[in-house]
Amino acid sequence: MYTIKLIVTGMLEKKALHKSLKRFFPKQRNGQNVEWVTPRRLNCATSFRLRPLKTNKKISNPMKKLALAMFDEVFHSKADLVVVIDDVELHNLDQEMVIAEHFREAIESAFRKKGYNQEQRYRKILREKCSFHLLKPMIESYFFGYLTSLYEAGVSASIKPRLVHDTDVELFETNDSDPNWVNECRDENTKKVSNNINWWHYEKHPKHYLEHLIERSDPGMIYNETEHGKRALEKIAWNNVPKIKSDTPFIRSLFEDIADWFGLQNPIGNGLTNIYVYPDKSLNSKDLILRNM
Repeated sequence: MYTIKLIVTGMLEKKALHKSLKRFFPKQRNGQNVEWVTPRRLNCATSFRLRPLKTNKKISNPMKKLALAMFDEVFHSKADLVVVIDDVELHNLDQEMVIAEHFREAIESAFRKKGYNQEQRYRKILREKCSFHLLKPMIESYFFGYLTSLYEAGVSASIKPRLVHDTDVELFETNDSDPNWVNECRDENTKKVSNNINWWHYEKHPKHYLEHLIERSDPGMIYNETEHGKRALEKIAWNNVPKIKSDTPFIRSLFEDIADWFGLQNPIGNGLTNIYVYPDKSLNSKDLILRNM
């Protein structure tokens, strides 16, 4: 039997992401059953603004813990495929290269901490069995690519979300003129600016917009990610999320990576991947640190 282990940073992902993904892949690989075990959850490593390592060489403890958890799952628990998945979050929009840079350095830190003998053998295992991927900006953004998931989360079918970008939900930004939402965005943006968080744009936060739409649908109802979000994530039709080939390169990279492990074509279709989490296949695998970076 083969085992796939996700390492995630949210309760919703722990509850349902493995169930959501496994629906799009075979139950067997090379004639053996594949088990998607319950994900392991750690704290998010991107909930604050990361700085390029050339200006600040310090790696955060949450990032180090993600790398150490990956080492534990592949070297000690012996999972056959380990996929670390974190959110980009609003704090690090358009800093995906910096996030990847930090995780690579966290891997090097883990090697220094562990002090493995036969380090090259362990590095070869990482290249064969481990990956690091990003959800942009977070898991709820993908619900907006498949309206049934929004309905499962509690949004009324009579309410249509208004987004700047019609197809690519990884470029999430609202264009909703509802006064309550406009005022909420203005107030939250003002608070962040007063705290010198100048990159924050509340209009780009899919979870808060989802909460707003649910409240508009059913006043008094509060979004619960482990109930409403779980239902939405388990039902999402991932193949319907990207509408054109340039859409959602981060989630497409995740699917491309897992499909490659199975030896299959990408079940959500061919299209653009992101170079920071899925480099060109022509690269020599020996030049990589993980399966996908």
